Amino acid sequence: MENIAVIVYGDGGELGNFKVFADTLSKELSLKYKKVVLKYINRDFDFFKLLHSVNPNNEKIEELHIFSHAIGAGLFLGYKDASIAARRNAVWDQAFRAKRKVTYNEAVKAEAGGIQTDDLVVKPVVDYKVELRKRFTDSAFIKLWGCNSGVKGWVYSDNGVIDPNDNSVAYYWRAFNQFNVPKPAIAQALATFFDRKVYGAKSGASIEVKHNKSWVSTQQFKEKVGHWPSGSLPHRLVPDKGDYVEFLP
Repeated sequence: MENIAVIVYGDGGELGNFKVFADTLSKELSLKYKKVVLKYINRDFDFFKLLHSVNPNNEKIEELHIFSHAIGAGLFLGYKDASIAARRNAVWDQAFRAKRKVTYNEAVKAEAGGIQTDDLVVKPVVDYKVELRKRFTDSAFIKLWGCNSGVKGWVYSDNGVIDPNDNSVAYYWRAFNQFNVPKPAIAQALATFFDRKVYGAKSGASIEVKHNKSWVSTQQFKEKVGHWPSGSLPHRLVPDKGDYVEFLP
């Protein structure tokens, strides 16, 4: 039986290409594991498919790392993906034409680029739980690199509007508030789902780069060197406040 590490990265948006961070971590973990799986994924289905592809008779995951934008209640691997935005708009438009509100199930299904607390408690994902747990060692952990994955009690809003009866803005994100509330942090939800400890941030995250064997902010690097750091240098994400927090099943 071989223990392996898996690294998944999604769309980085304004934080740049998450592959830069994933490559840095992959090099570090390759010193520890014979096999490190590195995969770009921006769809929730593909994420669970990747985990399911691990054959628990031959290998098991000791470390799972995910680089993704996040809100308290979800990871958004497909961050700012145009096709997902179009899908979202189509769902809203269909409901609007039918003179009704977007339903909870419609919203959950439409957000194909997100791994959300709601995905983990509805079909089909909830049915994968037992089998996916078998892909991990008993001592395995998951780390969510990025923003806000440890923030609990997330409340969805449409342009800041939370009241479901306020018709001043389009009703879409508020549909998630219909069930599964209060929302656990996505870090906690994943810990419960996989029955393994998970690390997540309770704040936003910033970029650091390795310079002269020390980690410094990209701004500090520029001040020292005179230009922004190259993507070939080691990069990492760090919480703006504190460190990554452990969440237990």
